Amino acid sequence: MSETRISPRVSTTLIDSVAVELDAHLGQAKMTVGALTALKPGAVVPLEAALNHPIELRLGEAIVARGELVAVDDRFGVRLTEIAAWPE
Repeated sequence: MSETRISPRVSTTLIDSVAVELDAHLGQAKMTVGALTALKPGAVVPLEAALNHPIELRLGEAIVARGELVAVDDRFGVRLTEIAAWPE
């Protein structure tokens, strides 16, 4: 039975084609369970972040970029202002 060797490096072409899902984190809100269960449609939950606070783009728990919220046609987008460095 022949042994297959593991390549010392994975092709960047292979890695570059892997799809990932980014989450945009706008801010947090703290409330009691009672306040949470009392929410009704139309209620507003204020976030701790200010309007000019950067939006974080996260890959899992890692922050990979920050930016500002913008309108793109009838959707939201994030204009990047800071991008994390990727390892070589």
